[in-house]
Amino acid sequence: MSTRTAADSCLLVIFGASGDLTQRKLVPALYEQHREGRLPKGFAVLGVSRSDIGTEGFRKKMRESCIEHTAFDEASWKSFEPLLHYHAGDATKAEAFGPLKQTMCELAAAHNTGDNLLMYLSVAPQLYEPIVNNIGAAGLVTEGQRWCSLDRHTGAWQRLIVEKPFGHDLASAAHLNRVLGRVFEEEAIYRIDHYLGKETVQNLVVFRFANAIFEPLWNHQYVDHVQITAAETVGVEGRGAYYEDAGALRDMIQSHLLQIMAVVAMEPPNTLNAEDLRDEQRKVLQAVRPISADQVSRAALRGQYHGQGNGERVPGYLDEPGVAKDSNTETYAALRLEIDNWRWHGVPFYVRTGKRLRRKLTQICVYFKPAPHSLFRGTSPTAMKPNRLKINVQPDEGISLRFEGKVPGNDLKVRSGVMDFDYVQQFHGQIPEAYGHLLLDAMSGDQSLFKDRHELEAAWRIVMPVLDHWKNHPGSDMHAYPPGSWGPNASETLFQGQGHWHNPEGEQTRWRRDG
Repeated sequence: MSTRTAADSCLLVIFGASGDLTQRKLVPALYEQHREGRLPKGFAVLGVSRSDIGTEGFRKKMRESCIEHTAFDEASWKSFEPLLHYHAGDATKAEAFGPLKQTMCELAAAHNTGDNLLMYLSVAPQLYEPIVNNIGAAGLVTEGQRWCSLDRHTGAWQRLIVEKPFGHDLASAAHLNRVLGRVFEEEAIYRIDHYLGKETVQNLVVFRFANAIFEPLWNHQYVDHVQITAAETVGVEGRGAYYEDAGALRDMIQSHLLQIMAVVAMEPPNTLNAEDLRDEQRKVLQAVRPISADQVSRAALRGQYHGQGNGERVPGYLDEPGVAKDSNTETYAALRLEIDNWRWHGVPFYVRTGKRLRRKLTQICVYFKPAPHSLFRGTSPTAMKPNRLKINVQPDEGISLRFEGKVPGNDLKVRSGVMDFDYVQQFHGQIPEAYGHLLLDAMSGDQSLFKDRHELEAAWRIVMPVLDHWKNHPGSDMHAYPPGSWGPNASETLFQGQGHWHNPEGEQTRWRRDG
């Protein structure tokens, strides 16, 4: 989050490089950074996976993906392609690390990366522990010393990036933290959440703390409630077996949306360095009021998409490949949360996510309290809408503020209007891939956009009572919803009659009026 320093030379080793994440996100993000001249001079990528595709096959796949997912140009690719290498091997097997380490040494020498290593676990979560143990046993983590006798200077670093999901519950997350801690120091562990790398989430900190007109209103005296939505139009997309073990609450709310909520709700940090930022975000999660077992039905709701929607027949969740016919896994989850601190006392935070919903969007809506008294005769009090600040994280990145104004004419009529900030239009550029920022931050040692172990475990503590209740009451309180809707109608009951979800029906990218 602080001003980015130049990334250090390093060898980036991606475990699980034949997978979808490497192809769609990681390598295209690196290519974008290379095209902009941001990668360090001494740099190379080594993909590691069991598939025997070879370096040329790996480069061909990555080129096709960069053409699809970036503003591709051939000249930039020709200088980027030689940085990509591949090694076939099973990283869960200790014996694989002899040949792998030899390949790493050769590439480090050829690309002048020194002994700096950035290792990325882009593998199934159950493979984290054996791979990390093998990394330690192979002597790849030396705490500032040389692992390949290449670096002429002391102070070389070895760091690890861990993808989500980080654990399946609180106990497994705590266990994984202990496993990582036996090989890596805490300051060398980068638990990635690509949502925190998105420009509009980073801009939220600037918006709050660089504009004096908003921060004084950012509290229980003026804010009525806050909504955070992450909606997807797709289903499980052939990942039914994975999703069966995850579900919407684990997959999105625990992993992403609670971290966004922490950024929205945190106190001003002393500085923008990693320690201060993460301290304030952790305090928010630790202040969330626990949901007791008898409160789950009032504070949480789950659903599954079934049947036909929008006139188009799509498979219901129970008909997806890899999904059990009697599955109780939720594809929609919503929570009502209370933060027990001075700033947010009595202000509910509503968090929801779902698949097969009407629109793809990630959005934060801050609803301010209504005017205490209407001065406008003949205007219905219910027609006067409270001010609403809307932050679009993706797509249509930007910020809009709804306010009330007089309609031109002789009669006194009040209507809502919107002041609109378009992120791309205002700053004349494209929104870069979040992974690019995060990879550069890891290369430069900046952890401000990564989660620490305490914040992650605090997020698990919030959702565990709900997960346990749903596990112990299979089939109860599961609400069906049609694809193309905004989820179960019953989710409105979380508001307890004091509001409703903001469902943008027919809104275009840029509004001038808001009904």
